[in-house]
Amino acid sequence: MELARFTLRIHPVILKKLKIISDNNGRSVNKEIEQILKWIVDDYENKCGKIEVKD
Repeated sequence: MELARFTLRIHPVILKKLKIISDNNGRSVNKEIEQILKWIVDDYENKCGKIEVKD
């Protein structure tokens, strides 16, 4: 599956802090954001039920 591209505008201070977090977790900033988004989706689905998407 080809990964989707998405442009994100983010405050520079938040980006700097995220860089520190991602470094501590051994990830790139991109992968750190992806992991955070996965946690959000998992949390939502645990509360509200599985989200079905069509390919």
